[in-house]
Amino acid sequence: MIRDYLRRAYRTLLPVLYARSDFKLLLQTSIENVDSRVRDLAVATDYFSGFLRPIPIRAPFGDSMLIVAPHQDDEIIGCGGALALQARTGRRAGVVMLCDGAGEYADFGLTREELRDRRNGESRRAAALAGVEAPIFLDYPDLASTESEAAAALARILRERRVDVVFTPWLLDGHPEHRSACRATARELAEVGGNIRVMSYEVWGLLIPNVILTIDAAMPGKLEMLACFETANRAVDYVNSTEGLNMYRSRLLGSGVCKYAECFFEAPSAEYIKLVENVLSSR
Repeated sequence: MIRDYLRRAYRTLLPVLYARSDFKLLLQTSIENVDSRVRDLAVATDYFSGFLRPIPIRAPFGDSMLIVAPHQDDEIIGCGGALALQARTGRRAGVVMLCDGAGEYADFGLTREELRDRRNGESRRAAALAGVEAPIFLDYPDLASTESEAAAALARILRERRVDVVFTPWLLDGHPEHRSACRATARELAEVGGNIRVMSYEVWGLLIPNVILTIDAAMPGKLEMLACFETANRAVDYVNSTEGLNMYRSRLLGSGVCKYAECFFEAPSAEYIKLVENVLSSR
């Protein structure tokens, strides 16, 4: 209990102290000297939002969909509604978990293996609620240094499961391991070949949506699934924040159409590979 209070105090006070002491420096380094390509992307994002309207989609998402999740809970935050709706159609749906999610084991007073097993158990419970098989856990401690290995493992899984739709994090997501997941996904798709649909989902940052999914029927179950992640919810209230995100996204469909929605950026695999190469090649 004391450890939890200390962790919350640290996470609350550090940003405040940093912002007060380094506000001027932060502006100089983050705004004035930001990479020109990133500035262009930011401008393009705002530009597209003025006239781009996402197209409504519905399940099923191919005969076999696979969610590529960097960490335990990303699969439900980003596309838990899509996962549950796919399962209801009787089509195949699965999750592959790239990381062990146990980097903060010392903060919990656990070994890395104990925290990994706890978080993997949470994902198994969420999958059972969604009505799909348990995730495949690759358990990489560090994804940045194992992108090639992850890509090879993903390629094997895609072939074995005959996947025709892949869900993966948005390539400009704020988490570095989420961007590593995108690079691994692109390498895997290049190796497998064929025409696979790629659906990018949002976790730590809003994406530019070109498709949108109404999830009203799945939202109660999604909230139950999110509640399974007790470990992560001790730091961030993912149940509340994700409900708010999906509620906010419903505005793209107009009044009265739905209360909750998930947004995605869909692209054919060939275009997705090029996009990752152009945007993330030097990041």
